[in-house]
Amino acid sequence: MRYGLLYGPGAWHDAPVRTPALHVDAAAHAALLAVMRGPAGIYNIAEDDGVVCIDKARAELGFNPGFRL
Repeated sequence: MRYGLLYGPGAWHDAPVRTPALHVDAAAHAALLAVMRGPAGIYNIAEDDGVVCIDKARAELGFNPGFRL
């Protein structure tokens, strides 16, 4: 799992400060998806802002960068 720069509750920043960004809730959910249904591999986990390609994480894990608790 290659995560973007974390923001949100418990992180250094409440809002994204630079790209590639990733909310802590979406990061945690991506980890759960990888453990529960993901084949081994490298996944880019970040917001869909065009900085990194997250297509593999979307297709194989069902990752949604907009996920919030």
